[in-house]
Amino acid sequence: MSPAAEADDTGAPPSVGPPPAAYVALLVVYVALGFFLKSVVLNWIVGPLVPLVALYLLPRLFRSATATSTE
Repeated sequence: MSPAAEADDTGAPPSVGPPPAAYVALLVVYVALGFFLKSVVLNWIVGPLVPLVALYLLPRLFRSATATSTE
């Protein structure tokens, strides 16, 4: 088992996914963008994709890019 998948010293299970603060920050950014770019950001396709891209895909790409550059 990898160290990231193990429980910490308190016995709490490992956190999976982004922290709750990331969702709040994304909401604030999304609402601000929606205020200025209504037709693009509030599109029914783009809207649901924003959390997926910002909270999962970009961090995953960033981790894989940094992992390959450090090897």
